[in-house]
Amino acid sequence: MSLAVPALIIAAAVCGGFAVLGVLYARRQATDAEGFTAARGSTGPLRSAISLLALMTGTWVLFSPSEMTSYTGVATLLGYALGMAAPLLILAWLGPALVRRHPDAAGPGLMARARWGAPAQVLISLLAIMYMGSYLVAELTAISGVFGVIAGVPAWATAALVAGTTLTYAAWGGVRVTIFTDAVQGWFILPLLIAAFVGTVVALGGWEAAQQPLGERPDLMALASRPGIEVGVMLILGIVAANLFDQSVWQRVLACRDDATRRRSFILAAIAIVPVIILAGWFGLWYAARNPELPAASTALFQVVAQATPTWVALAVLALALILVMSTLGSLANGLAGLIAADVASFRPATTPARRLAIGRGVTIAAALLAVPIAAAQPSVTYVFLVADLLCACAVVPVFAGLLGAPLPLWGLFAAVFTAMAVAIPAFPRTDFITPMVDLRPVLCLPADCSAMLVSFALAVGVSTLVAGICMLVPGTARRK
Repeated sequence: MSLAVPALIIAAAVCGGFAVLGVLYARRQATDAEGFTAARGSTGPLRSAISLLALMTGTWVLFSPSEMTSYTGVATLLGYALGMAAPLLILAWLGPALVRRHPDAAGPGLMARARWGAPAQVLISLLAIMYMGSYLVAELTAISGVFGVIAGVPAWATAALVAGTTLTYAAWGGVRVTIFTDAVQGWFILPLLIAAFVGTVVALGGWEAAQQPLGERPDLMALASRPGIEVGVMLILGIVAANLFDQSVWQRVLACRDDATRRRSFILAAIAIVPVIILAGWFGLWYAARNPELPAASTALFQVVAQATPTWVALAVLALALILVMSTLGSLANGLAGLIAADVASFRPATTPARRLAIGRGVTIAAALLAVPIAAAQPSVTYVFLVADLLCACAVVPVFAGLLGAPLPLWGLFAAVFTAMAVAIPAFPRTDFITPMVDLRPVLCLPADCSAMLVSFALAVGVSTLVAGICMLVPGTARRK
């Protein structure tokens, strides 16, 4: 039976329902320029934690963990889960520390301006825009792919529906509304994922029957698998680096009432995100065990659901996918708006609050609308993410070491970041995830089968750290206050 009609009904109900909820909440809030891009000290630990879970687990959760797991097994899946928890645990400590050092700054870009000046702010803002823009495109690409695989709905139609309904409240109410809707949406994520997981197990004949094909693939279940560990380490490096530059995450840091709330909410979100990643990624193991050639690994979860489960499981996954994309799309668009509006205000202090509010709303709308045609072309969700992750990995150590007080001069910051990019980008794999553009493994005396992806990320972090360390040792590099 075609799922197109029930899928569209679910899409209209979920998107329309949350749009109405967001608009009603926005009408109750007075929105000015500050309130549109920041909600300082407004949320307690539970709302902050649930909002963070919803923000961090976009529709990509239904794609990337299962795809990466289908290639290299359960070791990669555990690395993915730890990688998603790691930035939240780091921010439980880093967030309060940087807020104390830079109490008036709304994110890493303005912190960098206070620390090094305007050139550093531009560099960090560009990295954040590239990552968040890639994330936004990946989210719309992912939801379009979900409806395409399960229900045959055209990609452009899904992307336009989701972007349009999410913008109705994100562009009106700003960050306060997106935190509220995220907190509501977050309560649905784990229950719906558990329902889909249990429904799939039942459809496959029970747990033992579902796992039986994996008995013939010990490589997938080996915790000590070198390929799996290599990819897992790469994911930890990339995910941590990218999320530390995400302005929408920093909006949640600032929204917490105090340092104790920041620590509790980020730790709670880190704990909650682990089972989400493991449940979603387990579909990749089932898919790989039944399809050794991996003909459609990028949609592994949906292939299992579409082929093996009753209609209600597929519809539950569609509802989950919609909730996931709405929980991140609005926040990402608003995060971009907050970033650009803050940059405009810092470079043009005479800009009026009304003008900043108009800029914020305009950027929110433009970001989502520009992403729709790109998403309709269906690029690889995982590859889009990894490219943005690599760029952030080239900067994460020197930037945050400097923000915490390391005596790194401005020229040293740029030297570290661009040297790392010059080395790491050529070593990055092509779209097959295997073949590097320039194979540096022989030069580095590494095995020929060592993960090219890990090599590129290790070079990004290692080279930037080494160059930054050398620059800090140069005589006369006094830290700018």
